[in-house]
Amino acid sequence: MIQPWTATCVQVLNHTVNHVQTREEAMEIVNRSLDRWEILILGGIAPGQARPNNPNNLLLFPEFALTGFPILESTDEWIEKACFDIPGPQTERLQSMAQKYKLFIAANSYERDEAWPGIYFNCSYLIDPSGEIILKYRRINTLHSVSPHDLMDKYLDMYGIEGTFPVADCELGKIAMMPCAEIMYPEAARAFMMRGAEVILHPTSDSGAMDLWAWESAKKVRAAENMLFLVSCNAGGSVGGAIPGNFNMGHSKIFDFNGRLLGESGGPGETVLPSATIDIEELRRERTDCMAYNRILSQRHDIYRGVYDAAQFIAPNAYLENRMPSRKASVDLLKGSLKNATKRGSITPPE
Repeated sequence: MIQPWTATCVQVLNHTVNHVQTREEAMEIVNRSLDRWEILILGGIAPGQARPNNPNNLLLFPEFALTGFPILESTDEWIEKACFDIPGPQTERLQSMAQKYKLFIAANSYERDEAWPGIYFNCSYLIDPSGEIILKYRRINTLHSVSPHDLMDKYLDMYGIEGTFPVADCELGKIAMMPCAEIMYPEAARAFMMRGAEVILHPTSDSGAMDLWAWESAKKVRAAENMLFLVSCNAGGSVGGAIPGNFNMGHSKIFDFNGRLLGESGGPGETVLPSATIDIEELRRERTDCMAYNRILSQRHDIYRGVYDAAQFIAPNAYLENRMPSRKASVDLLKGSLKNATKRGSITPPE
């Protein structure tokens, strides 16, 4: 039986590295941010927020909050300057904090990997109280970095579905992660639910203050339609680079499995809110209740399968043989997607 536990969003400021030239300069900024994160962790485990003597507590940090995202940098420049080895020196600092404070710590960084030379991923990862990285998910719905879909054949051969859509089965329950704009893609959350996820951690870097593209509404809906807890931690603002300071406006949120708001940070800036109780046993009771409102048991996937099988917008394996030179290359992917979607009648161009 899993006892109720506490999830806390650590809403930090994003100190970007776009304006520096070398990795040494960038890592100085990263390490100053990590210094600050540890101070905020001490606030995040204060009485009333979490229980320092109970390892069943989890802290979530925002998407790419240690570096920002590439703007004018080429792929090679961004890999050299801003991408982490996961695990590596930067994550090892977070791993030590997880051990020291007996916490689960979840974060997001751009990742480089010797197995994929010349490529970087948007990577979300979960560290347990022993300091082990127990989950690592590379963002699929992305145009700023290479997606596993762009390498699909080889990627699936190497990691399988289990490694492509990982779910950590731990003492907190079954946990998945997906960042930022993936909240706008129902298939992403649905895939994790179908693999057993009971909690989705959503490190994000979005506007937070308005329902742009129904982004805020999507957070609520993803939780309710998949009957899972959603913990969404947004950046509280941007510091030190070309990204405007109010690019991210906070409003981190936690939703339960019926889409009810359990807590919100209330705005931008640094905070260790929201913090909410996650009751996995209550969720499991709801999921196993054979009543009409059960959104999991009442699904009829088979009838939709043919529609999905016939659809191909962005073609897979786009970078299996060729490299992504910079994030600007995403325009070519979208042009190909438009051609495919128009050809099959999914999109009708204007006159």
